[in-house]
Amino acid sequence: MSEDFSFDGLDDTATEAATGSLSEPMQARVQAGVDRRLSAEVDAIAAAQFEELLTPELHHQLAEATRARMEAELDAAIDAASNEPEPLKFGSVEEFVRDHLAVLYRREVEDVPYRCWCPQWWRHAEAVARLEALWRSFEHLRKDPHTGMSVWLRDHADHHMEKLFASDGPFQNCDTRTGHSDRLHALPVDPAPPAMFPDQRQR
Repeated sequence: MSEDFSFDGLDDTATEAATGSLSEPMQARVQAGVDRRLSAEVDAIAAAQFEELLTPELHHQLAEATRARMEAELDAAIDAASNEPEPLKFGSVEEFVRDHLAVLYRREVEDVPYRCWCPQWWRHAEAVARLEALWRSFEHLRKDPHTGMSVWLRDHADHHMEKLFASDGPFQNCDTRTGHSDRLHALPVDPAPPAMFPDQRQR
C-alpha cells in the first residue's frame, strides 16, 4: 500500500460522474464496492497506526484495563445473581398449612375442650390473617441458617398457634368431626363522629 494514498477524487461527486452511465442497480453495486474498499483502507491505516503506537507500556496498560473491566463485569453479574429473590418453599398459605404447619403442630384436637381447630380454617378471617403471617414470616426467616427457625417458632408460630387453638379463639364453635361453624360474628361497632377520624387516603 502506497504511503501517499489519498481519498481525493473518491468523493460522492466523482463517484456519481464515473457511474452516471450505468443502470441504477449497477450504480448501487459499484457504490457498495467503493464503500467497502474505503472501509478496508481506513481499517488498514488505523491498524498500522495502532501498531506504531503500541509500545510495551501501552500494551501493559491496555491489558490491565481489560482485566479490570472484566473483573468489574463479573462482580456485577455475581451481585445481580445474589440479589435475585429466592424462590418460595411453599407457593401459598394453603400449601404451607397443609404440608408444613399441620404436620409440625401435631396436637389432639378431637374431644379436647381447651384446644380447638377447624378443618376449614380458610373460612375464618382471623385464622387466614394469622396463618398468612406465619407463612410469610417462615419464608423470610428460613433463609437464616442459624437462629431463623428458632425465632420463627418462638416469636411467630407458638404465638399465633396458641391464639388459634384457644378455646375462646376463632375456632371455638368448630369441631373436627362436625366441621365448621358460623356462630361467631363480627364485633359490634358503632360509627364514630364523622370529623373524628378523617380518611388519611384523601390527604
